Amino acid sequence: MKIARLVAAVLLALPLILFGTNYFLEFFAVEQPATAGGLELLEALREGGLMGPIALSHVVIGLMLIVQPVRFVGALLQLPMSLGILAFHVTMMPEGNGFAAVMLALNLVVLADPKRLRALFTTS
Repeated sequence: MKIARLVAAVLLALPLILFGTNYFLEFFAVEQPATAGGLELLEALREGGLMGPIALSHVVIGLMLIVQPVRFVGALLQLPMSLGILAFHVTMMPEGNGFAAVMLALNLVVLADPKRLRALFTTS
């Protein structure tokens, strides 16, 4: 299970780092959402200045997922973002559902550390 969590962490970290750095460096074009609502949401995030901090958080959390001592915390921080990404794709860009579902599944595998989960839910 330890190897599975490591592989899941790396597979989850790669798109976070790639898409996060792409926002700043623009080394490849990102497909625009098929629906008007998805496009409007992304434009509002960019124009409102929120996309920069979101992209930066993806890069930071992606790096955290690669570094063992902070991997679990990175996965905890990524969980609400994975849920948000899945919700966005389900409601506004269905063609990305598969990718978003895989990201959420990888996130849950990284969090499936029995020792750390036990420590979260037990009292001293």
